[in-house]
This record gives sequence, C-alpha cells and structure tokens, in this order.
Amino acid sequence: MENKHIAQRFMDECWNQGKMDSIRELMASGCTFHDPVFPGLTSGADNMKRHIEMCRSGFPDLKVTVDDTIAERNEVVHHWTVRGTHKAPFLGMPATNRKATVSGTTIYRIEGGKIVEEWSDWNLMTLMEQLGVSSMLKAEAMASKGDASKSESRARS
Repeated sequence: MENKHIAQRFMDECWNQGKMDSIRELMASGCTFHDPVFPGLTSGADNMKRHIEMCRSGFPDLKVTVDDTIAERNEVVHHWTVRGTHKAPFLGMPATNRKATVSGTTIYRIEGGKIVEEWSDWNLMTLMEQLGVSSMLKAEAMASKGDASKSESRARS
C-alpha cells in the first residue's frame, strides 16, 4: 500500500502540480529511467526534475490522470492518460497551440520508500499526429521527393 502511495504522490505532486521539491523525497538520487522516446534521459532525480519541467513548459496545462494501478512486491504499475495544450517548443517541435491526449504505462520499482527505477512506454506518433507534426513531416517528405525528382530529370537532360 505504501508503494502505491509513493507512485501516486509522484504523479500528483511532481507531474500535475509541478512541486519539484517532492522529487527528492519520492525518488532516489540515482534513480534510473527507461523511456524509448527520451533515450537521453539519464539517471538521477535532478534529470527527472529537468525532464518534468521541460514537459510542463511545452504543455503548461499538463494533467496526468492515473487510469489504473497495479502493485505487486516492490513494483507499481500505472496506466495513465496525459492531456495538455502544446504552448511552447517540445522535442524540437515549435508550439502548435493544439490540445493532445496520450496514454501510456509506467512501472516504478520502489525500494526503501523511494522510486529507484522507472520504465515508461507511450506512443510518440499519437502525440505527433494530434499536434499536426506528422502532416508537416509528410508534406516535407513529399516536397523533398518532388525536389529529388526534379533534380533527377535535370540530371538526365
């Protein structure tokens, strides 16, 4: 029960309320992270703090809802949904002012009352489609494909 409370507090206080002081209380200083969308997210509570601040900066109205929780032994699993409006650059994407909703799963390993390891899995393409980024990428790909075809025909002439 205590582990579920730690994971829930992390979501509520850190992600939803932006209370970065809570990270040190809830997360081990050398906590390790596994998220294929953010391979550069290295170990440490300070890196998680910067990561949350970056996400909350890109989506200032960010709200995470925990849809389901499973706790066994020293692990807690959250299936979550996050909603927000893209108001500032995020992952190199300029602000689109579009609303987005993404679901995912996070597994926390908790030891000694602190999160020591975290695995997250969510679909980046779902976010990109809602922000219209995939449409922009397709348009750019088509434009560059057209440019390549023009170059090839010029080269043949």
